[in-house]
Amino acid sequence: MERGQQVEAKPNALSVDELDVQIIRSLQENARVSYRALSRKLGVSVTTISERVRRMIASGLIRGFTTIVNPEKLGSVYCVALYIKAAEGVEAKRVGDAVASIPGICYVYTTLGLYDIVAMGSAPTKQALSEMITKVNSLPEVGEVVPSMILDVVKEEPKHPVYLQTNA
Repeated sequence: MERGQQVEAKPNALSVDELDVQIIRSLQENARVSYRALSRKLGVSVTTISERVRRMIASGLIRGFTTIVNPEKLGSVYCVALYIKAAEGVEAKRVGDAVASIPGICYVYTTLGLYDIVAMGSAPTKQALSEMITKVNSLPEVGEVVPSMILDVVKEEPKHPVYLQTNA
């Protein structure tokens, strides 16, 4: 596939080309890289990089740039995965929205399978963790909560792989 060639996108997907994918991958590696350095690396103008990034931000493809903190470096931290079933007749999205509003909850996913929601949270003390789990469990939208303590991180990769969609 040649640079600049567009590919057919799936419904709700944005049309991106190889240059967009290279820009995204480069920003995932180092979101602080200057557009000038990125333009030299990819062999295009600074304006091209700037416009491409602006377009991807405006479209929602790039949601933002962030700092990833290692909470263990701040001291004790207790992390938990919560497997949640919705209360009878309650939609998973509504449960997810309620769970997401609780301080300490970092990630909330609706799922298919045994549970409707998987949430990840952390707290600085066992007491704070217990209070967070109790708050989740007391939500009227929640039917059941099964907490699972995180002991060690094997892989934590906030960078989703970016692939160029091809017509298959």
